[in-house]
Formats: sequence, structure tokens, C-alpha cells
Amino acid sequence: MSFKSFLSEDKSIKHLLLEEVCEICSGISFQGSFRRGSGIPVIKAGNVQDDQITEDNLDYFDSEDHPKAAIIKYGDVVIVRKGSPGKVGINLTDQEFFFSSEIFKFVPKEEVLISRYLYHFLLSQQEEIKKGARGIIPGIRKSELGKMRIPIPSLETQERIAHTLDKFREIEREIEREIEREISLRDKQYEYYRNYLINGGSKEASV
Repeated sequence: MSFKSFLSEDKSIKHLLLEEVCEICSGISFQGSFRRGSGIPVIKAGNVQDDQITEDNLDYFDSEDHPKAAIIKYGDVVIVRKGSPGKVGINLTDQEFFFSSEIFKFVPKEEVLISRYLYHFLLSQQEEIKKGARGIIPGIRKSELGKMRIPIPSLETQERIAHTLDKFREIEREIEREIEREISLRDKQYEYYRNYLINGGSKEASV
């Protein structure tokens, strides 16, 4: 089920520039000398995984040291600017984050655009966005990102599309988890029988 399949037959939908319907916010650089043992964690490119924001290997900083740093809250949508440009994520945790200069955050105009609809639109465009990355260290530009055109149906339609795609994505994730569990089980079985053969058929073979 693709994002485009919901809109392909509706000729009345306006296609607006991304910069017309949302603000694209840049992250800032965080100096290691300001790192703290606690405070507000910073999201970097590596924390955008599997279309979500992860809390692995976080560095913490004090808001007093970075008064101009913007915050990522629950439901906020981000995209990786450089490092792995084009990767899209959403914050589904209760944690608030700073975000580094490797990240852009989107702030939709609520009267015309729903965050989760924007999220699914960006997911559908990831490959095209990646192709537009430039430079020695590939990166995407805010100015070019803002010139992308996004179909804007009614808020009610956006909500319906986002809800349907949320459910579909969760089914995909569950299938992926089942495959990972199956692979893990097969690996354990392989390890057991390998040890069994190495030990000459001994019952002492262990996983």
C-alpha cells in the first residue's frame, strides 16, 4: 500500500510547496566541551533508524548552554540532512530532544497540514530526496527541500490516510520482527547441531 495510491484519482487536490505549508528548522552544532552527564539528549543522524527516532548512544547538554537550540517533541517529524541524507523519522517517545546540525525538523502549519500525513509523504519521497544529496559529504539543502511539492487534501482526508498507513506500517514492522525471531531461532538450531557434530554426537552439545 503506497502513499500515492490514496491520491491518484483525486484531481481536485492542490500541490503546494513544502515551505508554504511547514517551517523547516535547522539543528545546531554541539561542542563536546559542553557535554553533561544529564540534561537534554541530542539527536544525530545515527538516531534516525527504521523511520523512527531511537535513544541509542545519546549525548546530553544543558539548555542554559544552548538557549537557541530547538526541541523535538512527541510526534515531531525529522529528516537527516547529511551523513545518511534523506532518512525520515518521527519521535514516538515521551522524551524531548535537542537536534544536531545533521538534522532538519518540520513544523507544519496546523490549519493545513497534519504531522503524520507529512511523515508518510516524506517516507514516500525518501529515495528521490537521497538522489538530490550533494557535496563531498552528501547532504540535502533546506532551500531545495522546501521546493518539493506536497499534495494537500482536507485535514480529514489527511487524518484518514495517516491512520491507515500507520496501521499498515505497524503490520510491516511486526512481520520484520517475526522474520528476525525466525532467523535467530534458525541460528540457534544451526549452532546446536554444529556443536553436536563437532562433539561427535555427544548430548553435551550446547547452543
